Amino acid sequence: MSANTRVFYFPTSLEWTKEHQGLAHAPGKPDITVACPPVFCKGSPSDVWSPEEFFVSSLEVCVLLSFISQAKRNRVRFTSYTSEANGKLEFVDKELMFSQITLDVTIEVPKDQDIAQVEEALADSKQRCLISASMKTEVKIEAKIVGR
Repeated sequence: MSANTRVFYFPTSLEWTKEHQGLAHAPGKPDITVACPPVFCKGSPSDVWSPEEFFVSSLEVCVLLSFISQAKRNRVRFTSYTSEANGKLEFVDKELMFSQITLDVTIEVPKDQDIAQVEEALADSKQRCLISASMKTEVKIEAKIVGR
């Protein structure tokens, strides 16, 4: 069976705990407390992950993991990868949605690493990330690649 004919499932469950909060579960993993973000639900805790943060973070994590795979595949060496993501939530055609997610990525590489190869691996990782492929949100990656 080829990879493009396989089907994968990722089960989760959720239980309401109080007010605008719940507990997210995935088999074999620690539970995560979730809540409505305070911008939408007055009095909601600001120290608890929201669905909006999970949405943005899922893209950020996927791009990182896709980059690691691309780097290995293309023999790209790097010594550090950090990123910050910012999701833009706004009304588009009368619907509140994430219109754009910007990833600010900093990658440190050995001085003898070809920077163009790193840029290509990062661009490929955006294309191969199944989260970005599943979103209608525009994804922008702003990269800073530093030779050390």
